[in-house]
This record gives sequence, C-alpha cells and structure tokens, in this order.
Amino acid sequence: MKQPPYILVVNGTKVDRPVFVLGAPHSGVDLIARALGRAPGFYLGSGDPGVLNAVYAVARRPSIAEERASGTATLLRDAFAESWQLTPLTCPLCPGTPVSAREAGEPCRHAREATRFGDASPDLLYSATALRTAFEDALFVQVIRDGRDVAAAMLADERSLAWFRPGLANVGDELPNPFFGIESEHERNEYPRLSTATKCALRWRGAVRLSARLRGDLGADRLMTLRYEDLFGNEVGTAEHLREFTGARVSAMELVTTEATGIGAWRSRLTADQHRDVRSVAETELARLGYT
Repeated sequence: MKQPPYILVVNGTKVDRPVFVLGAPHSGVDLIARALGRAPGFYLGSGDPGVLNAVYAVARRPSIAEERASGTATLLRDAFAESWQLTPLTCPLCPGTPVSAREAGEPCRHAREATRFGDASPDLLYSATALRTAFEDALFVQVIRDGRDVAAAMLADERSLAWFRPGLANVGDELPNPFFGIESEHERNEYPRLSTATKCALRWRGAVRLSARLRGDLGADRLMTLRYEDLFGNEVGTAEHLREFTGARVSAMELVTTEATGIGAWRSRLTADQHRDVRSVAETELARLGYT
C-alpha cells in the first residue's frame, strides 16, 4: 500500500529537497560537505550520534530496510529531524554561553536562517536506498575517488580499520553485504583470511557498485556524481554545477584547499603486496572508472 506523503518541519521550516552527500570512506565527501554547509541558508549535518546509530543500523543490515520499509523511513526521518534542530546547545554558530532550561530547548537565533537541510555523515552511502524511501524528494551528491588512494587512506585511519575487528565485522549476517563489499558465499568464507588491504578494497568496490546502481535508478535531476580528482583546478566549475543541482549558493572559494590532495598517493603509501591485493578485487571497477 502506498505510504501517505510525509511533511517534516524543523525549526519552523518545512524540509524540502534535503541534500545527502555520499561516497566511499576517504573519497572527498568532507570537501563537498564543507562547501555546501557554508552556503547561505544551508545547514548540513555530519556525524550526529543519533543519525549515525540509525545509518549504521540500516547500512550493516540492509535487509531491515526491505522488510520494514515504513519503519526504517520513520527511523531515519526522526534521526535527521532531531539532528537538524538548531538550539543554543546544538547550533555551531551559537557562542556557548549559559542559557536557561527553557531557552535550551527552543530554536536559536540562527535557526530561522536555515531554509535548506542535508547531511554528509560517514558511510551514508550504504543507506542510500533507505534514504530514497524516507525522503522522496531528496537530492544526492556522490563523490568517486581512485580506489587505490582510498585504500591507502583507509589503511592509515584507525577508525576505518576498526570495522574489520572480529566483533564489528558481521559478515555472516547479510549476503550480499555492501558495507563490507562481500557479494558471494565464497567471498564471505574467504573474508577472515584476507589481508587488510584487500578488505579496504572490497569496501571501496562495494561502494562504487552501489553508486553505479544509484546512477541507474535516479535521474540527473536527483543525483549528481563528482570525481574527486576533477575537483582540484576546477573549483569554479564544480561550484557552478553544485549551485545548479542543489539550488544552494556554493562558493568556489570553499572548495579551495591548501592541504595535499592525496591524488596518486597510493604509489608511495601502498607496498607492492598491498597494491596487488587491492587490484585483485577492484581491478574491474578501477578500469571501468578510468583509474588505470
């Protein structure tokens, strides 16, 4: 049965066309999120504990979203609605001065300025299908990056590596398992014996395959794909595309970074064995995306 249309109001403002920024770990989501989050009238959350709990519940057990679509949509909407509430205690622009208990629960003076909302929490990509159900008018911006550079960055990131610990790698619960990039019984059986570099590559492969399916399911009016390597030196063009797609007044200056881009860093950061392991599972996707 078709679900009734939802109406979500946050800080007295109706939420229309929320924007979600997606990508594999270390794919450049944070750079796009920074630019969108600094656009006038745009509030973009990232990493709210309630949102992460809901996102990971769906991301690591995608069958939940299929079996309980209505309940999952409500779970996600409630989590984002709470994270988008701007009060003196949650607003990043409020000075942090003491407020009364009554004022702490009321919208702050910046709340009325937020007319658009979105999120760029880590691993949001793995809940994209559920997000489409929860927010039928949502827009998605996904970022693609060379899987070899992604694997190199993941290998240096303790937070990324933590997912491979036995207590967190619930590879026996779901098949296929996009979060860990496992798609067959053979891959699941072999998983405990794989190198960490291979596991990183599997997560990237699973992410780009999800991204490809999204491109097939959503039209250009709902989904925008950016290549990480194309952002640098084309900040003006990227900002224009983001403005056209989201309606947010994104500044090209917010896309400029003085930090090292990390493009091609895998050449010095991956050992020969690690590079071989990455290519062993991701070679097809690397070639398809032009990373040869």
